[in-house]
Amino acid sequence: MPRNRQIVLFFIATACLAASSGVHESIFNNFLSDSFGLKANQRGWLEFPRELPGFLVVVMAGALSALTVTRLGLVACLTLAGGLAGMAIVGTQWAGMIAMMLVASAGMHLMQPVEASIATGLSESETRGKRMGQAGAIGTVGMIVGSGFVWLAFDRAKPWYPMGFLCAAGAALAAAVIYHRLQMPHLHQPRARFVARRQYSLYYVLELFAGARKQIFLTFGPWVLIKIYDRPAAYIAGLYVISNTSGIVVKPLVGWAIDRFGERAVLIADGLILAGVCLGYGFAGTLGAAAEAAGWTGDAAGLGLGIASACFILDHLLFSLSSARAVYVSRLADSPQDLTSTLSLGVSINHVSSMTIPAIAGAVWVGFGYQRLFVSAAVLALVTSALASRVPGRRSRSPESNEAGGRASRDLATAVHDAAAVSDDA
Repeated sequence: MPRNRQIVLFFIATACLAASSGVHESIFNNFLSDSFGLKANQRGWLEFPRELPGFLVVVMAGALSALTVTRLGLVACLTLAGGLAGMAIVGTQWAGMIAMMLVASAGMHLMQPVEASIATGLSESETRGKRMGQAGAIGTVGMIVGSGFVWLAFDRAKPWYPMGFLCAAGAALAAAVIYHRLQMPHLHQPRARFVARRQYSLYYVLELFAGARKQIFLTFGPWVLIKIYDRPAAYIAGLYVISNTSGIVVKPLVGWAIDRFGERAVLIADGLILAGVCLGYGFAGTLGAAAEAAGWTGDAAGLGLGIASACFILDHLLFSLSSARAVYVSRLADSPQDLTSTLSLGVSINHVSSMTIPAIAGAVWVGFGYQRLFVSAAVLALVTSALASRVPGRRSRSPESNEAGGRASRDLATAVHDAAAVSDDA
């Protein structure tokens, strides 16, 4: 299969999965609130089983190590589609919802190392940030389609959640069909079951902190808008539409910034900006009240909602900066197969904090108020930024690191070039 066709099919599959995610993320928190009336601490505890498959992704990927990367993607898409369809059928029952949530989560998390591996495997060594940015932009278009569907089609008073889950399942199934057709010979070598090396230690630590950052946004960012500001699913979907539309421009720029300034600068900026976003979540209402006390004649509650909504949009856009971690570790990896196994372990480490932080955060919300939760999150973001400062800069790497990174880059680039040559000869 010619390389250009590989790229096009991969991008289409990425868009389908993103559309599925756009529908799911737009409705899931409101679905839980409307169907089960969960409180913040209960919502936090629910993240433990939901994120458990992410913790086990290194085990799942290892068990399926005989499969090629594209076949692993096929299995992941089918699993995700099955879980989402099951959510539509039995999701209103607590036990059924838990079971189907686990199945969908397993498919969703198994896809994470697959997409990053293919994106870097379809790029030259010096343009991996660019390719990751392009994949992110394509995914953003899919997210717009998914969240836009919810925004336009969902009844704000009586949302029909099963329809949303079925549509999300259909998009995941379409991605599975594409992965079944995707042929990438240079990624078909056997993969290691498990890769854990000292040279990746900083990457592992960054993933641990990234898991905490991710779950505070995914769990409690929407929860602020739902519980504090009483916003329906359609409103959350509208914010996703805005953030994803902005992401079409932002994500390629992030890829360019990674190639231009290096992963360290991008990851440091991510932590610093995120700290401000967390404080905005926590004190948006306070800022509105302060403006009213200072003589502002507008709607104080509306101002608070506007600030919190802006923080939600910016928070979502910041996720695109996380591709810098994948680019960083790709420069250390010895082969595309090694990279897939390394990213799988990274996903598992990421979910050590993803499983535990929400329960702690929910207890903080209930016991001390949501403001203190987001102050704590801001501190966590600053610590993450400090850790990112230890990522070697492009110019400050030692000769040994440069030699190792160059060797890995040449190996990956050679694999891509060999595959292109085979495709051209065919």
